[in-house]
Amino acid sequence: MYNVYVKKQGKYDPDLMGEFQSINEAIDLAKELKEKDPTISYTIEEQTGHFNSYGDPISNVVRRG
Repeated sequence: MYNVYVKKQGKYDPDLMGEFQSINEAIDLAKELKEKDPTISYTIEEQTGHFNSYGDPISNVVRRG
């Protein structure tokens, strides 16, 4: 599963914009959001299905923009 997070200028925490099964759908959403507002930055993360010792899900960053 892929998660798309968007961080706006001046904000500390990014917002989750969507969860997708396909990397292509996640990239399409990220590009669409970036075209609408060039001041944002996005991160696409892939969930590994594993958890750390605190119970938090482990994810890998696939793309940033």
